[in-house]
Formats: sequence, C-alpha cells, structure tokens
Amino acid sequence: MHLTVIGAGTVLPAPSRSPSCHLLRLGSRAYVFDMGAGALSRLAAAGMDHRDIDTVFISHLHPDHVLDLVTLLQATNATPGWSRTQPLTFIGCRGLRQFLAELLLIFRDAQPESYRLDVVELDLGRHVIDGMNVEVALTGHTSNSIAFRVEAGGKVFAYSGDAADTPDLAVVARDADIFLCECSFTAEYQSEDHLTAEVAARIARDAGVEHLVLTHTYPATRHDQVLAEARRIFAGRITIATDGVAVEA
Repeated sequence: MHLTVIGAGTVLPAPSRSPSCHLLRLGSRAYVFDMGAGALSRLAAAGMDHRDIDTVFISHLHPDHVLDLVTLLQATNATPGWSRTQPLTFIGCRGLRQFLAELLLIFRDAQPESYRLDVVELDLGRHVIDGMNVEVALTGHTSNSIAFRVEAGGKVFAYSGDAADTPDLAVVARDADIFLCECSFTAEYQSEDHLTAEVAARIARDAGVEHLVLTHTYPATRHDQVLAEARRIFAGRITIATDGVAVEA
C-alpha cells in the first residue's frame, strides 16, 4: 500500500499545498481520491499517466475536490494517437451523477467519445469494489460528504475527505494502517465543518491508527504547530502532508 499526496491543500493558493488529490497504489492497481484543480498535471509528475487512470473516488462536490474531473475527461478525448476503450469509473457521494451530467452539458467536448463513463453513488455502509472492501460514512462537512475505508491485501487505508467532528470517522479509521485525515486548522481557529489538529489526533488515537497523515491544511496553518498539537494526543506515526509526500504501509 503506497500513498502519494498529489494535492495537500485547499481552494486557497499556497506553495506546496495544491487543491485536494491523493493517489493510492495497491500492487499493480492505482486509485485516485479527489481531483482538485491542477491534479492531472501533478499526477503526471508523480508518474501517473492520465491514460492509466481507471477509478476516481470523490468525497464531495466542492471545487477543490472535483475541478480536474473535467480536465481528465477532456484529456481522455484529446490525446493524439490514443483512444480509450476501457470504462472510466467515478465513485463517490450522493449527487455525483447529476453533478457530472450538468458539467458535461457545459463542457460538451468532454463527453466520452470512445469509452463508457460509469458513475457510482455509494450508499452508506460496506461495498465490494474491484475486489476490495470499501466502507463509506458521512462526515458532516456537507450533507452528502463521505469518508472512505479501503481494505485490501491485509492493509487498511482510510480517507476522511473534508469532515466535521463526528464519531463515524473513528469507525471508518479503525485500526487503519494509513489514516489520511483533513486538518484544516490549529486549535485557535475552530470550525463547525473542518477538523483541527487536536480533533484529528483524537480520532486517530481512538481508532487505533498506525500512521496519521494530516492533509488539507489552509495557507495560514503552520505545520510545526499542527505537529505539536497532534503529538500531544496521538503517540503513533504522524506525517504532515505537502504536495509530493509519499508514505507506505
């Protein structure tokens, strides 16, 4: 299990903290989690060719998590000397199908030309996807935002997406080898729809997480302070994400 942080930031511009995108490699398979603006180019820089992207998981429909979906669709039609024949699958929250239908009414050149686009909206609970056990829970960031738990090859990856402080996150993250958790702010800035370092660390501690990877930090959020606040609560391994950071389990 190998995780590469493609975009560690938010909708606000910041060096080394681009809009949200993460690449999970499980053996020969690769999965993208969220695709904020510029993600496709940064995926290419990380060695992930857009022609090899088969499955994208979407946590919610805010711009910093979905804008490069249209770039992927456009690029898939516009690559000289190559036509996609394999299906492309987008898996995510309630409302994803309608969102994409409306997006493709605007960006008509991105309509799939030589392949099938499969859009899957996941119900809460457990699913089997591509031979993996995938569990989904609401996060409270928006009415339909979801977190993912992926069990494959004896390893567990959990991704909070954007989240409020909800008990369901500890359930999704239970005994995770890697818990990729949003950490928008430090303690002095409290938010009803995002997590602070202290809350993320508490969730990781309560869930028995092995490695906590904190992502989605706002530009003014100092990483040294994030680490100090998280370390007071969580004794396991902690990584503060920036673009390009990679971890393994």
